Amino acid sequence: MSEETKKKPANISRRDFIRDAGIVVGGTAITSTFLMSACGKEVEVTKTITDTVTKYICPVCSQEFTSLDALKTHYDGTHDSQPAGDSPFITLTVNGMVENINVTRTETLRDCLREKFGLYSIKDMCSGYGACGSCSVIVNGRPLLSCMILACECDGAVIETAEGVAKSNPALVDAYVLHQCMQCGYCTPGFIVTAKALLDKKPNAGEEDIREILAGNICRCGTYPAHIRAIKDVVD
Repeated sequence: MSEETKKKPANISRRDFIRDAGIVVGGTAITSTFLMSACGKEVEVTKTITDTVTKYICPVCSQEFTSLDALKTHYDGTHDSQPAGDSPFITLTVNGMVENINVTRTETLRDCLREKFGLYSIKDMCSGYGACGSCSVIVNGRPLLSCMILACECDGAVIETAEGVAKSNPALVDAYVLHQCMQCGYCTPGFIVTAKALLDKKPNAGEEDIREILAGNICRCGTYPAHIRAIKDVVD
């Protein structure tokens, strides 16, 4: 079985399944036979012969079968319930809620969270170039740009958005309001999520830590000093 075949996606169509199923494998076998020697005694002779065996290999799990019917039975019972083509199911824990959803292989995490979960705090200031930080979410404890991640890569991930931060750390949100950290407010959720990730990891973060973590977030209104004051207020 080639490395290319082994690396095929787990979700395939039945047409591709039948096309890729049968593979002919050549092998060797050791056999013994008894021949009459010149003195009339039987002598066991061992020889190596080449045999050709047809094996049917499941392109999903690589299990081998001796007949195509056996392979079809295995596929129908084990893999046929899986979504075909480019629509895998994934499990996400978003703001404490576990959800099983169907996504495409080109769908970003940003689009998934907005369109399938209705979490509109996640913004898109830079048209998906990963340059503004307005789409930031916390994935497994780390602040990441959701426009740069495919949803299908996040199977099993624990995700927190600004909506979740409002419940898990309301003091941070209150501090942002108190210190007037926003004008238009478009970038604010990304800042809050990034700040929450910092405080989770480093509750006593200093000003340098705050400046460093917020370096990837852009505010077109220029309210940067207010963000630092708000976060320091929560730390103190």
